[in-house]
Amino acid sequence: MNIQSAFASGMQGLQSASDGVTQSTLNINRQTQRQADPAANTEAAQNAQQPVQAASTSLPSLEASLVDLTVQQRLAEANVRSIETASSVLGTLIDTKA
Repeated sequence: MNIQSAFASGMQGLQSASDGVTQSTLNINRQTQRQADPAANTEAAQNAQQPVQAASTSLPSLEASLVDLTVQQRLAEANVRSIETASSVLGTLIDTKA
């Protein structure tokens, strides 16, 4: 087992999960704003000459964004555990060689 690759994989996965959390959070905020201010959506849709339904389909549903947020949280937790394990293995190796 290569400790460096375990750290790199864990860090890469953690960064990916962090990006996913950010994207899901943005989607949730946008959906919440659209639901809170339907008049602004109507004006924006009229200005763009598009129906409101077409504008709202560009974002995933609120439920899908919440599920994705939970999935990304679990992925981040799993990657943190792999980083901790790699750190523990490295610590054990250093202790046995010293």
